Amino acid sequence: MPFTPSHAVVALPFVRSPLPAGAVAVGSMAPDLPLFFPVGVTYETTHGVPGLLVVSVPLGALLYLVWLRVLRPAAGVLLPPVVGTRLPPAWAVPGATSAGRLLGVLLAVAVGVLTHVGWDAFTHPGRLGSTLLTALAEPWGPFVGTQWAQYGSSVVGLAVLAVAGARYLRRAPVSARPRPSRSRTVSWWLAVAALVTGPVAVAVTRGLPSDVGTAKSFVFFAGTGSGALLLLLAVGASVAVQLGRRAGGRTEDVATPEEPFDGRGEGAAP
Repeated sequence: MPFTPSHAVVALPFVRSPLPAGAVAVGSMAPDLPLFFPVGVTYETTHGVPGLLVVSVPLGALLYLVWLRVLRPAAGVLLPPVVGTRLPPAWAVPGATSAGRLLGVLLAVAVGVLTHVGWDAFTHPGRLGSTLLTALAEPWGPFVGTQWAQYGSSVVGLAVLAVAGARYLRRAPVSARPRPSRSRTVSWWLAVAALVTGPVAVAVTRGLPSDVGTAKSFVFFAGTGSGALLLLLAVGASVAVQLGRRAGGRTEDVATPEEPFDGRGEGAAP
């Protein structure tokens, strides 16, 4: 499977569109949620028909709400100052849930979900892509074509996201004063621990890899384990930041009006 965060690259063309790009990005990753958490549905359900619409789209909308209300408002505090001080000021306040704009969010999430399934069709063996392009089913050195497509598209997707992020940071003005943050320091140390915990847990429970096949399994289980821990950590740290703000009676650095649930006001950030 392609690296899940790489799927978010499909949201970049929507940054200046009527659809909220953040919802497209979340939808593009939502079908992989069962790989990280036991959400009561299987990977096959979230990637198949009708599950990709009746399960993945609602899941994606819920995840986007978590992003809009929980994660995004704390991003300026938890991310490194070089990033956090250049985020759009509107991000500091939780987005309001406007039912009237819910349709736009659902449409954006659905677009993301469909791009995910379409991408997977050309990067998984035995799917539509292998039928349309027979070269994807043939071996090319140590891997078949679909595997090369998996790895190559994952790298390209991450590279494009990195370039887009770097361009944004270079152009964006500083919108907040950098200030020391205990939450940021603690969270980053916990993030390091989470990254280490995944591989260690897999090594203890499954042993170290001995060949290419077991190495792929090791990386998969270690990556999804660490990824799940990082997501839980991000939610917990974001909640702590917002509770701290409420206790202190202020919003870090900026205060902006509420924005609608569709995520408008995201600014030019990808």
